[in-house]
Amino acid sequence: MSSPLGDEPTPSAPDAPASVPAPVAVSSEPLARPRRTLWQRVGGEGLALSVLIHIVLILIAVVWVVSTITDNAGKKDPNNFATGAGGGSGGPTAKQFKTKAVPKNIKSLAKANSRITSKNANSTLAVASLPSMANPLLSAGAVGGGSSKGFGGGSGGGIGSGKGIGVGGGKNFVSLFGAKGGAGSALMGQFWDIKRPRDPKKPPLVKLTPGRGDYGYTEQEISDYFKAIRSIITRGNANFALDKYFRADAVLSANGIFQPTMDAAEAPKAFGVEKEVAPVLWLGVYQAKISAPFADSFRFVGGCDNVLVVIANGRVVLDGSLKYAPGASAKHYYAADWKQTTDPVKGMVARPATNNFPFVYGDWVQMGPNSTTDITIILGETGGKYGAFLTIDYKTAPWHKGGSLPPGGILPVFLVGKPEQELKDLMMKAGAEHDVRPYLDGPIFTPKRGTGPSVSR
Repeated sequence: MSSPLGDEPTPSAPDAPASVPAPVAVSSEPLARPRRTLWQRVGGEGLALSVLIHIVLILIAVVWVVSTITDNAGKKDPNNFATGAGGGSGGPTAKQFKTKAVPKNIKSLAKANSRITSKNANSTLAVASLPSMANPLLSAGAVGGGSSKGFGGGSGGGIGSGKGIGVGGGKNFVSLFGAKGGAGSALMGQFWDIKRPRDPKKPPLVKLTPGRGDYGYTEQEISDYFKAIRSIITRGNANFALDKYFRADAVLSANGIFQPTMDAAEAPKAFGVEKEVAPVLWLGVYQAKISAPFADSFRFVGGCDNVLVVIANGRVVLDGSLKYAPGASAKHYYAADWKQTTDPVKGMVARPATNNFPFVYGDWVQMGPNSTTDITIILGETGGKYGAFLTIDYKTAPWHKGGSLPPGGILPVFLVGKPEQELKDLMMKAGAEHDVRPYLDGPIFTPKRGTGPSVSR
């Protein structure tokens, strides 16, 4: 009969005999302990784990650093600044200028030319980058009132036009008497004051006194002024001829001489000595060794109030100075013993507008690209108003063959080195104010670099 709980095993009989296992033999010797290696005894397992963890951490750090640098590379450099073009609107096309750290050891670098204001008459001019008087100058701009090239012209901080007739500061310095820098690219100009000795400890050579002549000097003193000019012509080197006189430290470069009527004080201002030199009895001397753009017979044509003398290879080829009468009984004379021997160009303007001097025509000089001509230009003023023009003429010019005259009615401005557009604009503006239009598209003479007398004392 089945149990209500299902099928269950039937228990063995209590008296059934059980199987007893045989007894196990136990050894009396102790169990041997396994030997550990040296790596295990010094904790090798833990060290390996620690090294592995550190390697993982280093890899994570490297990945983080690299990703950070990559992200920053795409961001705008905070050392950059942008300036708008001209009017100053700093849009997406604005130019960027990279700022640079100033080197600590500036003395080891080449020194840039800078405008030097003479503080005493015995100062020494040492111009490393201008080794000779034939290293020409930059373009000359207009001198007068007003401002030169300036900053501004809008809210964006761009460099605006801002050009005017005057002397600018820093790199923008430019005047009709020359500009800073431009070694070997134009005429090199220096400035002397005939009233003062080179040694500041010595008394003045000319003491300007009110009531002693129109400009405060005597007839003998004006005679000494012209003797100094003649000494330059005779000796051929202004540094030697004018050694006893005060000289400004600044050396300027000029592409040409186009100086409409202005106050005589503009010359010492251009050379940075306006606080030291009265605008009376001063001299500016420009020199260069040049070659003509083509072979031809050339002549200098010009005039000045008061002094303009051109010397070519040691010979006076033009004296466009205004006649000076030291006194009622004195003989009228020019700065040099030279007289005009060539005929004027028919139909050409006889004298520049607003000036009281005529255009004087110089001697014919043969020049060409394969020859070198040593040029010295002497400018000067005895006081009051000043103005000078120096142009160039050549025999094969169209106006000698019945062709038209240059625009403006005057000959091409004598140019040494190609003038910058800024200089052209300044000349045009200066000329327009005096009803004179300079012709700047004539022959451009090439300066021979690294030649000429030294400008250092």
